[in-house]
Amino acid sequence: MRTKLFLMFAVMFILSMNVFAQVYPEVSIRDIQYQNPDSLLVYFTDDKAPSLNLDTVVVTGIVMMPPYKAADPDSGVLMYVGGGSAGFYLQDTTEIDWSGLLVLIENASSYPAFALLDSGTVITVTGRVYEYATTTQKTTELILTDFTGNEVIDFKTRPQPVELTIDSLKVLGSDENKAIAEKWEGAYVIIRNVTTFNRNTSGGFYIFDSNNLTLNVGTKSNYYYQQNAPADGTVLEYIRGYIETRSAGSGGITINPSFTSDVKVSQLPPSITNITRDQVLVTPGQNVTVTANIKDPDGTVANAKLYWRKNSGTNVEVAMTNLTDTTFQAVIPSQPDSCIIDYFLQATDNQSNTATTPSDTARSRYFYLVLDRSLTIQDVQYSPFGGGYSAYNNYEVTVSGIVTADTSDIPLGAQVIIQNGTGPWSGIRINGTETLLLNKGDDVTVTGTVIDNFGFTNITGINSPSNITVNSTGNPLPVPQSISTADISNKIGGSVSAEQWEGVLVKYSDVTVTDENADGGAGPYVPPTNYNYGEILIADTSTVNTRVELQDGNHQYHNFWDASLEFVPIRVLVGDSMDELIGIMYYTFYNYKLFPRTDADFVNYVTDVEDDANTIYEYKLAQNYPNPFNPSTKINYSIQTEGLVTLKVFNILGQEVATLVNDFKAAGAHTVNFDATKLSSGIYLYKIDSNGFTQIKKMMLVK
Repeated sequence: MRTKLFLMFAVMFILSMNVFAQVYPEVSIRDIQYQNPDSLLVYFTDDKAPSLNLDTVVVTGIVMMPPYKAADPDSGVLMYVGGGSAGFYLQDTTEIDWSGLLVLIENASSYPAFALLDSGTVITVTGRVYEYATTTQKTTELILTDFTGNEVIDFKTRPQPVELTIDSLKVLGSDENKAIAEKWEGAYVIIRNVTTFNRNTSGGFYIFDSNNLTLNVGTKSNYYYQQNAPADGTVLEYIRGYIETRSAGSGGITINPSFTSDVKVSQLPPSITNITRDQVLVTPGQNVTVTANIKDPDGTVANAKLYWRKNSGTNVEVAMTNLTDTTFQAVIPSQPDSCIIDYFLQATDNQSNTATTPSDTARSRYFYLVLDRSLTIQDVQYSPFGGGYSAYNNYEVTVSGIVTADTSDIPLGAQVIIQNGTGPWSGIRINGTETLLLNKGDDVTVTGTVIDNFGFTNITGINSPSNITVNSTGNPLPVPQSISTADISNKIGGSVSAEQWEGVLVKYSDVTVTDENADGGAGPYVPPTNYNYGEILIADTSTVNTRVELQDGNHQYHNFWDASLEFVPIRVLVGDSMDELIGIMYYTFYNYKLFPRTDADFVNYVTDVEDDANTIYEYKLAQNYPNPFNPSTKINYSIQTEGLVTLKVFNILGQEVATLVNDFKAAGAHTVNFDATKLSSGIYLYKIDSNGFTQIKKMMLVK
């Protein structure tokens, strides 16, 4: 009787909230996006969310580009918006600034009408405003929970892009200024008469104008991710796209073109490719011949030059000889032992367009070491100019070291870390099937090809016994190198002070957890409302924050990145501390971060929960995850004392629709999966009974 009364009151409460007839306020995109510029004076340091953040609203706008290429879901998404969602940019039909908004929906395949949206469609949609804010990106989004097609109210020609210059987004002499750029977030803009540089392997590049102001070009578009980036030095008549606010480490203020027609080339520079040197290991007294393929797509190559210098001295200019139609060559004279030679190439065409490679010679140059000895890991890892590339990139090398992390420590496939002694540049990752047989403490000699993979230097191709020799086993590991969190901080890729520790076994001392989720709020990964990749922020006595990755190590520490971990020790919380935190320094997704290997890397960790055996559980029923769900969801609960547990699901009328648990359970945390495939959409209640404890929660099934 008590249960039925409770369910009746629950139903009355829910109905009183107008769950099925909720009326949401109609707002404009400007209402969602607008922020007082006076509150945004410093780029990317404030966490100010829009005033309607987390509110559900109704908004009208024009679709600026379809979620899928050619408005056809079989052709693939047009823009990568993250979190497994599909999305598009919506723009106000009357406003100019504060007029763009990213709209996305999860499980887009469940909404056929959404998949067919095309440019120029005017829609009125209901969604939740959310500020996607991480240490790399801040974007205001509208998250839809449904799309039937009834939201379409008209068809128009989409608005022309807003004419901007780069100094419309940045202050002259300043690389970033959020107060200027914020009002154009999500807006479709056009920037004219710029030149490209610093193209990367992910398809992104930069542009600069006549004032030498620069702007990042992003790769959200399926047409630009790892493809279609113009060669460095290309003169663009214009570039069109949507403005995004990112951190300096991941590109800064960014324009995202969507279609290939959003980038129009005016003049093409010469292309410089296949740069090689004839000597991999350069010894004293050896000349080095550098060869490159150079051609001009819309003219002829007027001249090509190589500039080299010794030990960062004065550049020496050498004219390259044209051996064949596209093959050019130059010689760098022999040099003495233990010096470093760096160089770059430059070509000019008959239209006076110039290409330079590497394009940013301040941060990246080709280089080699002159050595009268065998190579070491330090030689292969060394990258002194801030570009992060090895002198031996794409060349085969042989080095030796001690395994400091095997595949049980950081289970990321067939890859381990080896280290030669201690100090900077002494660690490196090796890849290949033969590495699966290695264990910590093995002294190995490996032969493979050096590859920079997404900013991390690897020796790859360790796939046969001929590639690897185990010299001895059970050796002591190098002593972890003591560094400060300020040494790593949030520095951009290739920063020498951080790059020198890539792959090295290091430790921080006197550490405190300052944020239990480096990329969102506390709690599980629930896109698009919360992103949690298992990374936390810590600081030592320097009080400077840096990242630690918890998700991939072989240890029990976690930051509650999944709802199933709610009652599982050891959950890392703000304020937890340890005498030392040890691990391998990695670089992934634009961030340097420490990867602890085992529990032993968390030295004298102090937290409220030490281990499972000493945990005193409470009676608790957690909110299901995900919620809303389709068609299955997880329900976590804990009980303090062993006993009979019943967990049942009821519909909104109080009728039982499922019994999930009816059994004796041990004290502790438990998880059960609820599959609602056979049920219809709506609100359901789930109720636990155990040892006199009763609790009921609400969940929503959306099909």
